[in-house]
Amino acid sequence: MTIGDRIRQIGRTGDETDQINLAASGMRLKTLVYIRWIAVFGQALTVLIVSLIFKFEFPLMPIGLLIGASAILNLLISLNRKPTARLPDRGAILYLFYDILQLAGLLYFTGGLTNPFSVLFLVPVTISATNLPRQGTVFLGLTTLACITVLALVYRPLPLPPGSLVLSQTYILAIWSALVLGTAFLSGYAWLIAADSRKMSDALTIARAELAREQQLSAVGGIAAAAAHELGTPLNTILLVAEELRQMLPEGSDAAADAALLHDQARKCAEVLAQLSRGPETERFIRGSEHHNFLALDTLFSLITEKYADSGKSFVINSHGDAATIPRLFMTAELRHGLGNLISNAAEFANSAVTVELYWNDKLVRAEILDDGPGFSEEILSRLGEPYMSTRRGKGGMGLGVFIADMLIKRSGGELSFRNRKAGGAVVEILWARRQLEKSDPFSN
Repeated sequence: MTIGDRIRQIGRTGDETDQINLAASGMRLKTLVYIRWIAVFGQALTVLIVSLIFKFEFPLMPIGLLIGASAILNLLISLNRKPTARLPDRGAILYLFYDILQLAGLLYFTGGLTNPFSVLFLVPVTISATNLPRQGTVFLGLTTLACITVLALVYRPLPLPPGSLVLSQTYILAIWSALVLGTAFLSGYAWLIAADSRKMSDALTIARAELAREQQLSAVGGIAAAAAHELGTPLNTILLVAEELRQMLPEGSDAAADAALLHDQARKCAEVLAQLSRGPETERFIRGSEHHNFLALDTLFSLITEKYADSGKSFVINSHGDAATIPRLFMTAELRHGLGNLISNAAEFANSAVTVELYWNDKLVRAEILDDGPGFSEEILSRLGEPYMSTRRGKGGMGLGVFIADMLIKRSGGELSFRNRKAGGAVVEILWARRQLEKSDPFSN
């Protein structure tokens, strides 16, 4: 499943969909318009200063037409499109493609690569690398390299005063090489940084969506239990009245049959409401509010592992410490989902058993989740926690799950570390400061 598919799967409705669509709808037009206005005013100001103060003689007509064309194009775009509009990738590529050609035209009339402003070729490619797909950046990069190469060979020399330094062809070749290498390096570097940032942003979007969904499910369960409690009293009254009517009415009459049917249906409703009040068996101690989920550390892990009891793997929880001093904590949605991801991954890759080892003292709390599976892949063990990273030998997965777990557990004050067991299998270690874990308020800082 691709990143986009994963995002669409999780954020089909609500605010998550709106955020994802907004993030994926291309570059903001207002930004590109502002950048071009800066370029137009800068170009016009430079030409005026060089012509009026330094008295350089330029072909002002074609230069003015090129600068004016950019200004007119910017005005037309601003009038025809809303400032908040976002350009699709193709539109943004064409926008930057024009800027490269316009800059090449200006440099042709003003000295080619001998003009110090030839370094501005790096701007459109860098913008593309940080915002557009790889194909668009490659296209604009090749366009830039083509323009640089042409300007190294064909251009109108600068009208320098007599006796001024004349640049040799060797020096022009050096400038060409610097621009080519600069274009390749900066665009490649910017694209890698931006791609990593986009990947992290997508993963955070998924993490927020999954956590919100977990909280919504908990809220729905709490509402259902509250509704069942409120409906219990009137339903018991209906049962009582229906039973009295059945006894009072003549046996075998239609009215008695109706009363019996009413009593039977009301009894079935009462059974359903009782089940809603109890909640799922694996969550029989969990309430909708974190303030009611004040649990011992081993109870917390017991409740989480119960959810995966049907995975076919055995779960063992060992406590190493004085039972009277075992940490007690609030089971927040972050802890529940983060630890659940780690337990789920351990169960998925274990051959037969998952063991949880719990240690604590007056300062630290440590939990180790061990499985007897293939362990972590050595080549990427140090990169665990990055999004979309497959970590187990011969199997996929463990990308977003570890990333989300790491993020959520850090919010609880914990730190994750990973290693392989000498006897085989993986170890996930979680370390908390006890004072941070045992907060008096689950929402305090």
